[in-house]
Amino acid sequence: MSRSRAGAAALLTTLGLVAACGGQPAGGAPAAPAPTTTAAAAPTSTAAPASCATRTYDRLSEEQRFAQLVVIGVPAGGISPAARTALGLEPGGIILTDGESASADAVTKVVTGAQATGGGEVPLLVSADQEGGQVQELEGPGFPTMPTALVQGRDADGLRAQAKGWGEALRDVGVTVNLAPVADVVNPALGEANAPVGKFDRQYGDDVPTASAGVRAFVGGMRDADVAPTLKHFPGLGEVRQNTDFAGGVVDSTTGPDSPSLQSFAAGIEAGAPLVMMSSARYAKIDPDNQALFSSRVMQDVLRDRLKFTGVVMTDDVGAAAALEDTPVGARATKFLAAGGDLVLTIRPGDLAPMLDAITAAAREPAFAERAHDAVRRVLALKEQRGILTC
Repeated sequence: MSRSRAGAAALLTTLGLVAACGGQPAGGAPAAPAPTTTAAAAPTSTAAPASCATRTYDRLSEEQRFAQLVVIGVPAGGISPAARTALGLEPGGIILTDGESASADAVTKVVTGAQATGGGEVPLLVSADQEGGQVQELEGPGFPTMPTALVQGRDADGLRAQAKGWGEALRDVGVTVNLAPVADVVNPALGEANAPVGKFDRQYGDDVPTASAGVRAFVGGMRDADVAPTLKHFPGLGEVRQNTDFAGGVVDSTTGPDSPSLQSFAAGIEAGAPLVMMSSARYAKIDPDNQALFSSRVMQDVLRDRLKFTGVVMTDDVGAAAALEDTPVGARATKFLAAGGDLVLTIRPGDLAPMLDAITAAAREPAFAERAHDAVRRVLALKEQRGILTC
């Protein structure tokens, strides 16, 4: 359903009324007719009709709106009971997990079933972690094998065409968001000692120009395939030793708001990446008190104000990550949203219900409610821009 916001033009008519008093002269002519005023139509409104995202937002309940702010994990080989229950709450999207052996046909069935269960009112964002090398979630029959990003980066000129082919394989099974490319620039002095990125050759290069060229090409190829690419892990994990998936208290003491390593993210933004994934580490030179995903200094001051990013800001996985184990599940969502984020990712579908409860409770405070509603509008706008949401 849609609600029309176009106003109808009104017709304004002015009538000249004359009251005749006294008699006519003897044998005289009849009195002159009263002058009349021609009716004039008011100008027709030229206001553009409301966008599909706006009309969708207007018809959703508060619970449905807030559910748009969460992406949950769904096994690529078959929808689990926990995932099916969570899909009934109509989340904003899913991330396909455990897909190492799932065929393209099996993934297509899962995506179709997930959309039927959870995307009836608003279609789901369907995402996959498809970087290449050891981080390729979908690699069963029907999916091409992707080399590591470090290998991809050796031929930036040919990478765009390759990435388009990889993206088309995703789009064919219903995936609309790729959680790639990695835009982190690994410090060469760390190399493989950099556990989150360098250890697995997830970077396009160990210098800014090489990394930027690879990021730009990969983003372009995914966009050519009509799959939304995601830059990660802002503001970069190239200067740390520990992996936030498996360790808490990870701190980057090097990266600042003007670090050259941010230019690879800038390259991806300029190339049109519509999503940026936040790091779960802490950045002492930007905000020593908060992890990046809970920091308005990182998300607002650096990402949005300095790098001019206007798209959707999302978390890395906040479900199983060791870096978040001291933060209650609901607070993982509310702290992120309050600091300026838009889309919460958890591979654990059971996290959705407590997150919605926490968001709803926090929305009793007007400032948080305004922030959360802004995030909903941004997510819906992304869906409309990508052709996922139509009216």
